[in-house]
Amino acid sequence: MATVTSVLSSDQITALIQQASANFQAPATALQAQEKPIQTQISALGDVQGALSGLQSALSGLVDVQTLAQRTVTTSPDGAVNATATNDAAPGNYVLSNIQLAQSETLVSTGFASTSGSLGAGSLTIQVGSGSPVTLNIASGQDDLADIATAINQANTGVKASVVFDGSNYRLELAGAVGAANSFTVSGTGGLSGLSSSGASGLTQIQAAGDAQFSLNGIAITSGSNTISGAVTGLTFTLAASGTATVTVSQDVSALDTAADGVVTALNQVLSTINKYASFDPTSGAGPLLGDINVQLVRTQLLNAISSPTAAGGLSNSNYGSLASIGFSITSGGTIALDDTAFKAAAQADYGAVASLLANAGTPTDSRVAIEDAALAKTGRYSVAVTENNGGTIIGIVNGQAASGTNGDLTVNGPGDAQGLKLHIGAGITGGLGTIAVTPGLFSTLSNVVSTALTSGSGVTGEITNLNSTVSSLNQQIAVIQQQAQQQTLALTQQFSVAQATLSQLSTVSNFLTTYFDQTSSNGSGG
Repeated sequence: MATVTSVLSSDQITALIQQASANFQAPATALQAQEKPIQTQISALGDVQGALSGLQSALSGLVDVQTLAQRTVTTSPDGAVNATATNDAAPGNYVLSNIQLAQSETLVSTGFASTSGSLGAGSLTIQVGSGSPVTLNIASGQDDLADIATAINQANTGVKASVVFDGSNYRLELAGAVGAANSFTVSGTGGLSGLSSSGASGLTQIQAAGDAQFSLNGIAITSGSNTISGAVTGLTFTLAASGTATVTVSQDVSALDTAADGVVTALNQVLSTINKYASFDPTSGAGPLLGDINVQLVRTQLLNAISSPTAAGGLSNSNYGSLASIGFSITSGGTIALDDTAFKAAAQADYGAVASLLANAGTPTDSRVAIEDAALAKTGRYSVAVTENNGGTIIGIVNGQAASGTNGDLTVNGPGDAQGLKLHIGAGITGGLGTIAVTPGLFSTLSNVVSTALTSGSGVTGEITNLNSTVSSLNQQIAVIQQQAQQQTLALTQQFSVAQATLSQLSTVSNFLTTYFDQTSSNGSGG
């Protein structure tokens, strides 16, 4: 009788199951292959997105270039005068001659053998200038030099007290603030009568209070302080020594140049990233963003912001009417170059014109209106009307928006496109004052490009979102296919196991029958 044997070995069954499982997985593998270039594209777009965010941050340096530091101050000789300048200070040389420093009145007492000796109870009345007198009552036990000095200082009379040692004796020294208006008198009673500023045995004047005096470019100046503000608009002097000194205020364009360099660096990071992923390489082939419409649009718009004659508004009456005229150019590699020498020379020659190319510029039709700041206003043309202008307060309407301020500085504070626009109008000028044309600078142009690219639902960010949705959908399909393949593989494995078990049982029966018939045959032949 024939023997029942296994059709396939265990290794053969395992191989068949693995082959079948691979076939079950084939659709998922195909989807994974389809997903891989999408993931590469998402990664590349993420790099572009990051570079655009960096450009957006760098553009903050151009939000309001008019407020960047524009003045450098030097003094000669060193140590004679210290000076600081705001952007309102006019460049030039300011000669301070015949400088006399403001002084504080200084009084000293007669000498005492120690600081702890009792002077006796009494009172001290101190009067500074035309101010109200302050009386200090000094009790017995608190009447030595150190205690009296402490009491004066704690009373905040405007006079500072200290105990000094002249090498032989201790003396009470009183000093007021600088300036003639801060001269002071002291009246003592009781045990403190010897601390009066009048009388032969009283306090001795070492130095009289006096105002600072000097000539500024030939004009006599007097000040109650050694720090003088207001003599020159935007310039503050601090006198440090008598004599003559020269203060030089120069145009400083370094902050503007730094801001421009920062934008160019960030801009090139974006362009270099796009060029890397959106080009064709003979060795590696097409980049993951080659032909990507959103990326190509961003690159074109960024380059146009630099090269287009109308990309930045500028001032029509200036020699610097384009970015090219102040040192910007596009390289053969598709990035931006900035000639720092040309840029700084242009900014030194006409800071306002260069600033208007980088940030928004405003041009008035009425010569009585000056533009202080147009950085925050949107581009457009706005009518100007002043309703009140008394030299202190100024109120008006710009573009139908409320505007107000002081000392001729009219700022649009009502909501609308002109918000943030700051104008300067002379005292007493009211009525309709024509229009203001706000033209876009590089900041506005680039900001619009970057904002659109990074806005959720559009541009590069929108594309990343859509691609991520595609990947998510593919992953869901892959997960379903893999689960089905797993179930199919498990079912096939179970079927093979059942088949093997059945074959095993049949083999057992076959062996039994074979043995049985062999034995029967053997017994029959023996009879």
